[in-house]
Amino acid sequence: MKKNIKKLLKSKTFIIFMILFIIFIILMIMLGGIFLPGGGSNYGNRLNGIKNIKFTDKDKTKITKELEKNDKVSSSKLVIHGKIINVTYNVNKDVSVEDARKIAEESLGNFSDKVKGFYDIQFIITKSEEQGEEVQVNNEDGTTTTQINKSFPIMGYKNSNRDHIVW
Repeated sequence: MKKNIKKLLKSKTFIIFMILFIIFIILMIMLGGIFLPGGGSNYGNRLNGIKNIKFTDKDKTKITKELEKNDKVSSSKLVIHGKIINVTYNVNKDVSVEDARKIAEESLGNFSDKVKGFYDIQFIITKSEEQGEEVQVNNEDGTTTTQINKSFPIMGYKNSNRDHIVW
């Protein structure tokens, strides 16, 4: 039996097979590290530096209170998801789209420059009592139907690298 093992160990085929097998195991370990989740953050490294930017609950409350001080706004809330701040507010029924956008642009002044330079800010503006406008729509079959078009909700987005809101 010892002769067979010694003979097998001296065989070139066996040595080549063992070298290839070891290389295969090393490659599988390396690929596993790349493709299998490592239990890290859901956001990867996108949130690096977030602890250096102070944005407290007091700041959030200040922003929502300032929005609600405007007599055109009935309610507001602010939620943070990673590096995105979602500011949602509801406007009264007599507020135009332009006025609603102007409120969002004015509210940017309530954010510190550091926060505006790090976070993306998204505005979601709703109008719960909007009646809409009736319009006639031509269908593909040639018939005409009446449809109600509403202007709200509207959304605006301010990237951390920009100074203005894109609607």
